[in-house]
Amino acid sequence: MRHHSGSTRSAESAAGLPAAVVDDWQSRIGALDPLGGASTRYLRRVGRQGLDGYLETFRVSAEHPDAFEEYLYWRPLTRLMTFSLLRTPCTTARTPDLVKEFRSDFILVGTQQMVGGGTVSSGTRTLSYSHPRHLVAVDNNAPFVQSSLMVADLAGVWVPTELLGPRPLGGWSMAPLVEDSPLARATAAFITRFANDVAVRQCELDPGAELAVAELVRAALAPHRSDAFRAADSELYVREVAGQLIEQHYRDPDFSGDAIAQMLYLSRRHMYRFFADSDETPAVLIARRRLAHARELLLRQPHMNLREVAAASGFRSAGTLSKRFSVEYGLTPSQLRQAAREGALNGDSSAAD
Repeated sequence: MRHHSGSTRSAESAAGLPAAVVDDWQSRIGALDPLGGASTRYLRRVGRQGLDGYLETFRVSAEHPDAFEEYLYWRPLTRLMTFSLLRTPCTTARTPDLVKEFRSDFILVGTQQMVGGGTVSSGTRTLSYSHPRHLVAVDNNAPFVQSSLMVADLAGVWVPTELLGPRPLGGWSMAPLVEDSPLARATAAFITRFANDVAVRQCELDPGAELAVAELVRAALAPHRSDAFRAADSELYVREVAGQLIEQHYRDPDFSGDAIAQMLYLSRRHMYRFFADSDETPAVLIARRRLAHARELLLRQPHMNLREVAAASGFRSAGTLSKRFSVEYGLTPSQLRQAAREGALNGDSSAAD
């Protein structure tokens, strides 16, 4: 099914989600900006009828049933299933009876972008999660209860347990997890992009990409598994976490490729092996991120002098910034600003950041 425009929301009967919230969400996830033409699915559930018509494998309830509303993009793939949704506060349960009646050998891994949070519980154990970038994982073949405490946008993937390595003795069984480690944040960011690109923006995908997602999820779960898999053995894991760490720390002039290796508990040589097939080593990625931020400041903050721009972008001096800037962009920082004033940047008056 093709995407439904968020503009149709205001023409429909009023429910629990303001039209502005829906429109902002659909704009943010790229619902009107497809990457391809792959088939995907769209649902809108409203009120008591929406709750009663939910998947029979779950029991969904809301404190105010008449105000319940959910928008859902979801796409079954060759091995995985991925989704992106927006909904009012509600509780989703996999009860013991439902687990017994509807077997589901999947691990559900998701995250939330909007400010807010919720809880996930199993037995007497309850964990809280919140924005930003907590990673939540549950075994769909075991009882659990997940509650959203306010309007929430959730993105996630269903990964077959068979893709997550050898089955532990006695079969798969995993208590719900809520993680905020560097790996978990990187995995959450990756899953958000993956869900929005694939389930929402209709991106074409090959089976190898699905296996890469499963590998990253396996890496995120590794600290809680008894098998011998190590997260640092995953190329996707190392690259994703390196990118996340760069985004968090590039403004620190002491931050370097060696710092990334230390944070990942890897030797420098071991870490750089994962970048051997690319010219974009961690050092190069850090330098480019700093230069991109400096370029944006030069264009958008004309009151800042070069020394201030350098300090805000992770460079130790204005001279270092100027030299590297000229090599990267072919003009000095002052020449960039002059070109911007004269409208001579070929229509590019801003920088990617």
